[in-house]
Amino acid sequence: MPQKRNPELCERVCGLARIVRSLVIPALEDVVTWHERDLTQSSAERFIFPEACILTDHVLFLMCNIVADLRVDKHRMLKNIGLTEGRVMSEAVMMALADKGMDRQEAHELLRKLTIRSETENRPLKEILLEDETVSKRLNKREIDEGLNPRNYLGTAVKQVDFIVKKTMKERKTRG
Repeated sequence: MPQKRNPELCERVCGLARIVRSLVIPALEDVVTWHERDLTQSSAERFIFPEACILTDHVLFLMCNIVADLRVDKHRMLKNIGLTEGRVMSEAVMMALADKGMDRQEAHELLRKLTIRSETENRPLKEILLEDETVSKRLNKREIDEGLNPRNYLGTAVKQVDFIVKKTMKERKTRG
């Protein structure tokens, strides 16, 4: 896909990560005889540990380069989310209904039908939700707006990223 940046590096990271994960199986098989130290595991360990370390180091190196060049287009991301006219946020509305006392399975089935209707009629999910008697009995307009807000899915991600960036910068300054 020509619009993607660094797809080869990301593909390489995914492939190497598979190889690193595959090294877990022989390592776990070695655990069975650790108490005996009969050396049957040492031949595998002589390969597993250096290989895993070298590959993990290389994956981290590649990811540092990928993340350093990462460009996030927030406006485009919001536009892409908007293409679903709110349907992508149906789970949050379902959970809001469950929080208001509706059976979760009933809320799931209701939202499934309403999102299909939204798509079929080519109308925003918000309109469909506001018109629905079952939804409007439990959720007011503000609560529906809150449920349809994609920013609510960020959770603590922004705080976590800020924390890691600050921690990394502090560690780098310490190292010189």
